[in-house]
Amino acid sequence: MNIPKPFTNKAYALGDGSYYQIRSIQADDRERIIELFNHLSPDSRYLRFAHAISKLPDDFLDDILHLDYKKEMALLAVITSLTGTEEIIGIARYVTPPNQNACEFSLSVSDNYTTHGVGTHLMLDLIEHAKKNGLKEMIGYVLSKNSRMLHLVSDLGFQIHSQDDDPDFKTVSLPL
Repeated sequence: MNIPKPFTNKAYALGDGSYYQIRSIQADDRERIIELFNHLSPDSRYLRFAHAISKLPDDFLDDILHLDYKKEMALLAVITSLTGTEEIIGIARYVTPPNQNACEFSLSVSDNYTTHGVGTHLMLDLIEHAKKNGLKEMIGYVLSKNSRMLHLVSDLGFQIHSQDDDPDFKTVSLPL
C-alpha cells in the first residue's frame, strides 16, 4: 500500500526556536504514539476520548497504524532531535464510514504544544487530504466543555451544532 507523501516539507516554528513537520503515520510509529498519549494530562485524555482512559487500547493502535488511505488518513506533527530521534507532538486522523462521502476527524496535541498552532496545521493538512480524496464533508463530535477544540474548529470554518439528544457533545461540520 502506498503511503501518501506529506503535502509540504515546510517546517513550522515553535516558540523555543525549534521546528516541527507534518507527515503521514507509519507502521513503526506505535511506540511514539504511546509516548504522545503518556504525555497527555488526564484532562486532555478525557477531552479527546470522552472518558477517562489510562492506556491506549491495542485495537485502537492497530487501526491507526494500518490505514486504508482512500478512506482514512492519520497525520503526525513531529519534532526531530539532533540525534535524529522523532517525537510525536500531535496527531490528526479521519475515518470514512462505508458508502459515505463524509469523514469523521479526531485530533490530539501534546499538552506542551497546544498553543503553537500544531492543531491548526494538522487540521489544515487533514482537510486538504480529505478534499483530494473526494470527500464532501468533515465532521466531528466534540465535548461541549472542550472550548479549545470548539474555538479551533470555528476558526477553521466548521459549523457547530448542539445535539438535542446529548447536551455533553457538539457536532461540528465543514463542507469540503
